[in-house]
Amino acid sequence: MDDARAPLPMEPQECRQRAEDDDLGTAERLVYAVLAVAGELHLIRQQLQRKGRG
Repeated sequence: MDDARAPLPMEPQECRQRAEDDDLGTAERLVYAVLAVAGELHLIRQQLQRKGRG
């Protein structure tokens, strides 16, 4: 692994972009794909909670 890596992604879209990066290994891409889905589900839950309160 390289010590000069880019900062870790913070948003689901950034995770999705890394998951689609052909320069990364398969396992690393899979981890980013799972993180992207988890992040998107979190955003959906937040939106549903706000909708239920309003």
